Amino acid sequence: MNNNKKVIIIPCSGIGKPIGTVSRETAYEVIENLAKDKAETVCLAALTSGDEDTIKKVKDNYVITLDGCARRCAQKNVEQYGKTPDKSHMILKYAAINPDKKPKGLIDIGDSGRALVDTIAGTVAKDVEDLTKNKKVTEKENNN
Repeated sequence: MNNNKKVIIIPCSGIGKPIGTVSRETAYEVIENLAKDKAETVCLAALTSGDEDTIKKVKDNYVITLDGCARRCAQKNVEQYGKTPDKSHMILKYAAINPDKKPKGLIDIGDSGRALVDTIAGTVAKDVEDLTKNKKVTEKENNN
């Protein structure tokens, strides 16, 4: 791993929205199962409120944002502190290109929502691998 940097995955809060749940579940899948030694998450609210430890962690590591909607709260909050995310994903775009994979509900996203999480998590885990091996993630690959 390059300079012992980790990848900080910051999902949107998306409170009250099934896509927000998909965003958070994707982050958990990556940090708990697919790249647990290379990635972790921080609380978006801590970043938003200016928590110094969270800001330092974001500035000192690679960052992947997972935004549910066009407001891009995760990305914008990272940029607020002078850091450009190394990779950004728009969850709604994945839902649009995978119409058979839709979250069933807010708390229980169901099997089809879980399938969407798995699809996105696989892509994010590859990004984590590329970043920690110091491969450049090209703009074409970036799902802005």
